Amino acid sequence: MVMLGNMPVYVASPPSPSTRGVVMFTDMFGVHTGRHKQLCDRLAEEGLLVACPDFFVENPYFVNAPAYGCTVCCMASLIFKLVTGKLDENTRTHTWDASLKEKVVGTLLPWMKDKGAKEFASIGFCWGAYGAMKCAALQEFRCSAVFHPSVDGFCKSAGEDDLQICRELKCPTLVVATKQEKPAWLPGGPAQAACEEAVPGQVTFRTEALNHGYMVRAEVDKDATALVAVNRGVQEILDLVSANLS
Repeated sequence: MVMLGNMPVYVASPPSPSTRGVVMFTDMFGVHTGRHKQLCDRLAEEGLLVACPDFFVENPYFVNAPAYGCTVCCMASLIFKLVTGKLDENTRTHTWDASLKEKVVGTLLPWMKDKGAKEFASIGFCWGAYGAMKCAALQEFRCSAVFHPSVDGFCKSAGEDDLQICRELKCPTLVVATKQEKPAWLPGGPAQAACEEAVPGQVTFRTEALNHGYMVRAEVDKDATALVAVNRGVQEILDLVSANLS
């Protein structure tokens, strides 16, 4: 982990200096859980400078989050926060204007540029799809990929319009939904229409017949189908980056 001010960042460096940078936004369990670090390492092997910030170091959603899946304790904690309004309160501290913009644009991107990165891609999982798609509206970002997006849920808590975020895209975007996403975020729904309105012909929506969170939280050593899907997702990210970052 690298400390950028008060923000810890997991950095995976390529074998040789690269002008291509990737900013990864985690699910709500954070960078130290799931497959986030492994995915960073895998992308770095392909010549990308990858940075995955710990946005929750100051205000986490969960304490002692499980490595994979979602435990009964975590689910109980989530339900409690939903009922008491703590989830919405927490989410509002992580919005683009409240904190993410300064952390990404003000702190992370300048550091990555100092390391040689000139063009960027954003990647987001679940909760992190919000930040990844916000980045896709910035001129530095050439493409974006989000998996099992929770942009609608994030925006509901934060009082924002998820479809407006789609309308602000400025680069090619891949959205991979699961069977558990809201209808609006499935292929052919309002989210895709809003994205197409912003960047016509540069948007791909598809579904994966797995549970929400599979890309970073499925136990692939026990689920061959999930392993295939994760590898497919990694290849899609690499293809997207290769096509849009020089």
